[in-house]
Amino acid sequence: MGLAGFVLIGVLIGFRQGSDYSWLRIPGMWLFLVVAGLGMYGIFRLVDPAVGADWLKVGRTWVLLYELTDIKVRHRGMSMHLDLKDGWGRKVQVKVDELQEDRDMWDLVYNGLLHSVVTNGAMTNWAAHSLLEVSEESE
Repeated sequence: MGLAGFVLIGVLIGFRQGSDYSWLRIPGMWLFLVVAGLGMYGIFRLVDPAVGADWLKVGRTWVLLYELTDIKVRHRGMSMHLDLKDGWGRKVQVKVDELQEDRDMWDLVYNGLLHSVVTNGAMTNWAAHSLLEVSEESE
C-alpha cells in the first residue's frame, strides 16, 4: 500500500500540473513522495483485532482474557478504548467499536472481562462499569 500510495500521489500531482512531470527532477519532491508513501503505508498497516476462546490479539500483542488483572475504558478522541493487562504483564489497547462490530468477537471478549472481574477480582475503572456494564463485585 505504501508503494501504491507513492505512485498514486505522484500521478495525482502530475495531473494537477497538467500532465507535466518535470517536477520529478526536483530532489525534494522525491522526498515528499517517499514520506507520503510511508504515511499511506502506516494508515493501511492498522490491524484488526483477532480473538480466540480465551485470548485477544491486536497487532503483535495479545492477552489472556480469563486472566486479566487490569481493565480500563478510556476516551481517546471520539472513541472509547479498552486497555487490558493480563497476569503475565501483557497489555493490549483496542477500540471498543472494533470489537463490537463483530458480535461473536465482542461476546468472547465480554465474557472474559466478566470472568476476570467476578472470579479474579480484576481492577477496573468507573467507565468499565458504567459504559460496558461490567459487574463491580463478585457474586
